[in-house]
Amino acid sequence: MVREERIKNERGLNPFTDIWLRTRETVRFVIEQKSFKFIILLIVLTGFASGLIGMMNERSSEMAPWAAILQALVTGPIGSAFGYFLGAAVLVLVGRLFKGTATYQDMFKALATAQIPQIWLLPLLIIWLLASPDTFLADRTDVEGSPIVAIMSIVMAVVSIWTFIIVCKAVGEAHQVSSWKGFFIVVLPGILITIIVLILVFVLFASFFNELF
Repeated sequence: MVREERIKNERGLNPFTDIWLRTRETVRFVIEQKSFKFIILLIVLTGFASGLIGMMNERSSEMAPWAAILQALVTGPIGSAFGYFLGAAVLVLVGRLFKGTATYQDMFKALATAQIPQIWLLPLLIIWLLASPDTFLADRTDVEGSPIVAIMSIVMAVVSIWTFIIVCKAVGEAHQVSSWKGFFIVVLPGILITIIVLILVFVLFASFFNELF
């Protein structure tokens, strides 16, 4: 009865706005109430935003704005979907170490929902790309003094930091554990990968120097 009342109260949630400050309620609402059609929409929109951000480099400097938008719209969602598929599996497994209970489907929905703040960057990124392609499609070191680059860098940094916080809360909600445990579930795979890479680099260097001497 309590759960039904909670879901009824959460039906007024708007995932696109409430994810910022009511993260756990929004994630639970999406997990329990939203179909995969909604998740596909999130994948397309968040992937589009990620794709545009990925275009901001020197290799894209000669590309026409419309071509950059089209490429981001095609490749971005594919990359995001792959990231969610892989990320959900890893976070479900790591979460078991913290007594998490999320299913793969729950975690997949949670990850896609947690990236909603990136969607808010879409209008800004598109306007920036169309209005000033020379600063958007350029090596960052070549446009450091541009006011629009400075402003957008700050905006994207703030959104990225807040998105990371939201991801930790979303993972915690999916696993039905605290947000702090969600934080450790998120960062632990990165720490383990870093340690493994450092060990491999050390072994390779050791082998290299042994052959020399």
